[in-house]
Amino acid sequence: MKTFTGFQYLLIDLANQYGHDKLLFEERIDWAMTNLNNLEALADQAETKPLFIKAVMAIRKAQQGIPTGHLVGLDACCSGIQVMSAMTGCVAGAKATGLIDAGVRADAYTAVTQAMEVVPGGSINVERQDAKAATMTSFYGSKATPKDIFGENTPELNAFYQAALTVAPGAWELLQDLLASWQPYAMSHDWKLPDGFDARVKVMQKKEVRIEVDELDHASFTYEFYENQGSKRGLSNVANMTHSMDAWLLRSMHRRCNYDREIAQNAAHDIEMALIERSMGQQPTAITDGTVSYYVDQYTRSTLADIVILPHLNANTVKCLATHHLQALAGIIDGMLQYQPFEMVALHDEFKAHANNMNWVRWQYRELLAEIADSDVLDDLLSQITGVPGTFNKLSFNLPDQIRKSNYALC
Repeated sequence: MKTFTGFQYLLIDLANQYGHDKLLFEERIDWAMTNLNNLEALADQAETKPLFIKAVMAIRKAQQGIPTGHLVGLDACCSGIQVMSAMTGCVAGAKATGLIDAGVRADAYTAVTQAMEVVPGGSINVERQDAKAATMTSFYGSKATPKDIFGENTPELNAFYQAALTVAPGAWELLQDLLASWQPYAMSHDWKLPDGFDARVKVMQKKEVRIEVDELDHASFTYEFYENQGSKRGLSNVANMTHSMDAWLLRSMHRRCNYDREIAQNAAHDIEMALIERSMGQQPTAITDGTVSYYVDQYTRSTLADIVILPHLNANTVKCLATHHLQALAGIIDGMLQYQPFEMVALHDEFKAHANNMNWVRWQYRELLAEIADSDVLDDLLSQITGVPGTFNKLSFNLPDQIRKSNYALC
């Protein structure tokens, strides 16, 4: 992964606020350096003027050697499609969302726009903003928005669906599976995430009743409310499951960046001792700690290790974990301990930290997506939602290695 200095991240942030976030990092830095002596005069042309001015102020302080608490933020490139592509092992979707470097700053919405222009049977000219609106909503299960934008049974709508399938085939296949995962007349859909968090989404139906008020000369009005009631069909599993994995990513980023160093070091030592004993033939012991058992269950189903278990590990409880679980945790902790803990702010798919810490924000995010791609978490989630064990046939099995070479998972 290409790394940058804290001052270079301030320049990247400046270029982002001006509107150059689609450029390569080096191009953003070059633009900022070219205009370094004239930044204040550019404020009126900035895409987000207040944040641009804030970035300029941080740069001026840095030039004077004055410490600044300015936070630099980088966004995931189409986080929903990113996560869905990682879970399905989709190389095409990973490339379209920056998980695989393609020599450009990835933009899935532009990719869909361009794919629509070259669909078989005639090119379709479409504005990127229309393709973006259709893509964002359709990959969360919407069929109405693409029809509103492109019309019903039109060449444009057909071209859009062909383009979406071409750009992110894994996410598109998962979309169909999640639409089919709806349980008719279930009162809720429930599943657990790899860190043990519960997702419980009630099925709510809109109701209307007519209210008559005797004291107001029998005037009446319609009152609308929602009631927990099952339905035969529904679309929300797509967005809810994907967003729940987005939320797991955010929690994991916080745990790995702003971690307790003493807890991590103690866990690393106990795990190392347990792995040495395993190499000498010792077998795992029975689990007697209820909390440890709970977190082990999450790993066993998803094969996605989570450091939420670390505070509960000691010389005795580590002996209960499977060897591959211990090895996965050891790898994660080793990555964490390479850098000091630091605070991070996350708002959905934007991750902010002090400029000096942004290399590690990018590194940890990339690592988490690689671990998702290497896990069985999708099998686990689908099995929980449907109640039927099953396996999603991933589109590839070398995606984790490719993700770990990327530079633009966050951009």
